[in-house]
Amino acid sequence: MTSKIVMLRLRSGRCWLWKAAVILSAAFILAGCASHSPIIREQTQPTLTTLASVLPNPTPTSTEIASSPPAEKTTEPPGSTTVPVTSPPILTRTAPALRGDLLTQLCWSAYSPTHFDPTQRPIRYPNEDDVRQDLQVLHNAGFTGLVTYSANYEISGLPGQMIDIPKLAQEAGFDGMIMGVWDPTNALEMKAAEMAGQSPIIIGYSVGNEGLDERYDLKTLVIAMEALRFATNKPVTTTEQVGDYYRSSPLWKISDWIFPNAHPYFSNIRDPQEAVAWTEKYFENFSGFSDKIVLFKEVGLPSGGDVGLSEYNQANYYQLLRKTAVDYVVFEAFDAPWKHLGLPDANGNYPWPDPEPHWGIFTSMRTAKPAASGICSNR
Repeated sequence: MTSKIVMLRLRSGRCWLWKAAVILSAAFILAGCASHSPIIREQTQPTLTTLASVLPNPTPTSTEIASSPPAEKTTEPPGSTTVPVTSPPILTRTAPALRGDLLTQLCWSAYSPTHFDPTQRPIRYPNEDDVRQDLQVLHNAGFTGLVTYSANYEISGLPGQMIDIPKLAQEAGFDGMIMGVWDPTNALEMKAAEMAGQSPIIIGYSVGNEGLDERYDLKTLVIAMEALRFATNKPVTTTEQVGDYYRSSPLWKISDWIFPNAHPYFSNIRDPQEAVAWTEKYFENFSGFSDKIVLFKEVGLPSGGDVGLSEYNQANYYQLLRKTAVDYVVFEAFDAPWKHLGLPDANGNYPWPDPEPHWGIFTSMRTAKPAASGICSNR
């Protein structure tokens, strides 16, 4: 769960130089998203629409909501309209090959560097040795897959020079990496993600994280996703909360695999057994709705910051979840002391509850919590 208070924007600007083929392919995807049909299980030719006429997120019908997974959010998204185009259809490209074996067999962790703090001015960035030590700690704990949130972490003290996390992950022994793009409107971050795709450890991309209709709109997101597919020939997805994946949501159509955040805590569940049952129910519902691979991008319980949260309950949650069929990414690797749900008061104290700094299975000093032991056994 990303902080709603601090919205990181490492660079600014938009890239207007994407090729026309990317824009046209995005138009096809958006056209398919605008209908209220059930989840699409086959690749069908959608009706052409103009990008300018497509608004994000069609409103689900009452029937669709009733047949969808239980929602984390109750607010329905805005409506959608389409305008036919008389231009002849073009052939869409074949979707990039998806390494489903790696997606479901690796032991994944969501990762942000321990020495990264976007609330500082200037922003505090890690150096390569910081990242190298982080990754070694995770690999020693059995993790073989890495999910990042950004494609361009600068090297501390070297503005404009980026840490090559794919290279460091390979050196640490990881088998796969899903690279995140925090800001799909950021030309420099998009270019960094494209260049990283040359690394064989990158098996796909996740563009955006809980930012749809807040930090970017659907058109922008789809164009960025299609640009990466076009440039790298690797599969691309995006991430929103599980409640955003109602039956007619465009998220099912635009993603090469389904990659939502699923947090029982934000459904007021603290008990580890109840939290696992909640997570398992969502996973079963999602898997039954689509023939695409489902991998939960964020699952976990915070180890503190609210009543009913503890390191013991966090560890128990993961131990129980390991016995289920849920495919998931551990959220998250390290505590992030800079993340908070609210703003500080005059004395610098943050309002209670404040779970956001406590999601890690390691502290920000890389000390293992009980949950870090055994997560990757038999995975």
